[in-house]
Amino acid sequence: MKYDRMTRWIHAAIAVTVVIQLICSLFMEVTGPGGTPAGPAHTLFAIHRWSGISAVVLVLIHWLWGLTGHVTSGWNHLFPWFSGTQMKKLLTDLKALPDWIRTDFPDQRTQTLPLAGAVHGLGLLTVSAMALSGAIIFFGMAPDGSTSAFVDFVMEIHAVIAGFMWGYIVGHAVMAIYHQWRGSPLITDMFNLVKK
Repeated sequence: MKYDRMTRWIHAAIAVTVVIQLICSLFMEVTGPGGTPAGPAHTLFAIHRWSGISAVVLVLIHWLWGLTGHVTSGWNHLFPWFSGTQMKKLLTDLKALPDWIRTDFPDQRTQTLPLAGAVHGLGLLTVSAMALSGAIIFFGMAPDGSTSAFVDFVMEIHAVIAGFMWGYIVGHAVMAIYHQWRGSPLITDMFNLVKK
């Protein structure tokens, strides 16, 4: 599947910000009410917060870009759950998956695979949920680190979604590397930010 240059740039930028945030989340320290923000762990929290705002902007741009007609193969390709026809195609792909792994995947540069589209759609929903919950936390946390009960609840949701984000990022990267290794240059195509 071919993506336009703007989509590839947005994808690359979101990937970078999400990886920065996930890595920072492993070592950062959130200063609580009355605490003194200092040290590397707090610096990582600041990086996490500001790269998170960057991710919010990028995800918003991605949605706006898609809503202006730049979703390759249409919204049903990303979100097949509401179309009987698309769900049948997705199930066909899922049944073919073991054979693809044993032999070879179809060339995704020349054909549209419903399974790949559904996976990308789940990734877009996951990163969107992370961005939305992160924005609520960003704007809902006082400078001293205090939060309301609602923001505390959103922080718990944010932490749960982060687990899905880790799974998605790792799985997505592993599959992309696997495709590249098997001769389908998906990584080279997706991160070629120069070609049209």
